[in-house]
Amino acid sequence: MIHVSQKNLDKSYRHLMQECGKNSPGTNAKMLLFIYAVECGIKALLLKRKNIKDTFKIPEDQRPGSLTHDLRGLLSKLHSPHRLPENFQFLTRFKTPETVPLTDLHQALRYGGTFINSEEKSKLEGKLQKIDSWLQEELV
Repeated sequence: MIHVSQKNLDKSYRHLMQECGKNSPGTNAKMLLFIYAVECGIKALLLKRKNIKDTFKIPEDQRPGSLTHDLRGLLSKLHSPHRLPENFQFLTRFKTPETVPLTDLHQALRYGGTFINSEEKSKLEGKLQKIDSWLQEELV
């Protein structure tokens, strides 16, 4: 596990959102950067609300749940009004349909998988945009 400061998480969130905007709509690269940006923003907000400056200072018993790719769990810890789907239908490896949990979505995107249902992808993008707007307000 790599430890990082709240300040650097916030900086990464903003930087990744900028980079996300430079990618073509609908690409895996754009979605991947968007997911990573939101993850950084959520983690920055968690630290901010706990008044913790660095992930190293999170108590040992709370670290596993605080330093994951589980956006649903992280949003829940923040008592966020935003909810994300648990699973997605993807075409991965040899175009075989698979159910991909949200916690592994970054891997499916990184390795060239595609959403089976474009409506599912659009809904996810819309939810991530709402979370991004919420984070921008909360991280001021």
